[in-house]
Amino acid sequence: MTSPDIKSLFDQFNASGTFLEGFPTGSGHIHTTYLIKTSEKNQPDYILQQINQNVFPPVAEMMNNIQKVTRHIRKKREPDSTEEVLEIIETATGKSYYTDPEGNHWRMYKKISPGISYDVVPNKKVAHEAGKAFGQFIGDLHDLPANEIFPVIPDFHSIEMRYENFIRAMQTNPCNRVDEVKKEIDFANARIDEMMVIPRLGKEDKLPLRITHNDTKLNNVLFDENDRAVCVIDLDTVMPGFSLYDFGDTIRTAANTGEEDEADLDKIQFSLPIFKAYSEGFLEKTISFLTPSETQFLTLSSQYMTFIMGIRFLTDYISGDIYYSIRYSKQNLRRCRAQFRLMQCMIDNYRESQDIIRNTVSKLRGGSYL
Repeated sequence: MTSPDIKSLFDQFNASGTFLEGFPTGSGHIHTTYLIKTSEKNQPDYILQQINQNVFPPVAEMMNNIQKVTRHIRKKREPDSTEEVLEIIETATGKSYYTDPEGNHWRMYKKISPGISYDVVPNKKVAHEAGKAFGQFIGDLHDLPANEIFPVIPDFHSIEMRYENFIRAMQTNPCNRVDEVKKEIDFANARIDEMMVIPRLGKEDKLPLRITHNDTKLNNVLFDENDRAVCVIDLDTVMPGFSLYDFGDTIRTAANTGEEDEADLDKIQFSLPIFKAYSEGFLEKTISFLTPSETQFLTLSSQYMTFIMGIRFLTDYISGDIYYSIRYSKQNLRRCRAQFRLMQCMIDNYRESQDIIRNTVSKLRGGSYL
């Protein structure tokens, strides 16, 4: 898209400042993102996105979710708070997104400045700050009824659904790859029963349904120059869910010492120092309202989220690489093996991880674990 087209889109929104230039930015794989710079030094820059309607078909519901949670959080921020909240720039007609003549949907946010993000945890301070940020996010929303938020991707973290897809792929075996992955299949089948613990607790109402982020990768927190977390972003997947999902998914990505598709599995380890730093930050912001069941199963949640990604990659490989994009042959298999290796490392460090959670909870609750 050319610069004049970007300007015409910018003009559809109630933004302040004069359009200077717009160009592609970001490393996301879902939406098409542009940075818009304004001419005036005292006016903000903006992030313009073309929404991927294939991934998020209920655009109106998704944008309504984002508007509802950001408004709710903003009401809780002190006037002098250094923490920021995503700000949707409404269109000239007062909508949260604009639909162009071709039917494409666009939205615009005020850019968070400086808005530093990390794909890999550089130090324990960043891990601790990320834990505080995601914990604060759940805390800010814990008094907003979960049924007021639309489930834009139903069963997003459902192990039952993911495992059923896995079984179906094995049975149909469209690319004759099952014999190649017997070891991975055996690993998945040996651990599925324990992974069912979390959804079972949910069905027994032992895990409260909360409004959660559901995509808590480290790069969905923005930091300032001093590595202080200032804003949680990428709210497309905000839905009713369990706090365990958000905790476990950050640990899956942040405490992994290897790449997502690391071929040398010896390079993949589970970082207990990062786990400890993140856990302490997360619990600092959530201890006042988390239930005993939630704190008890935080450690298992990291295995749960890692297992889900492992079988998703394995399912896609067996099916012929039809969902996740790949840059080379067998990348999804390498991704699966990396996730299963990480999960095994989590299992090996389970006792130490539980001790970290137990000690942190006891400290924050004045000596009581429950």
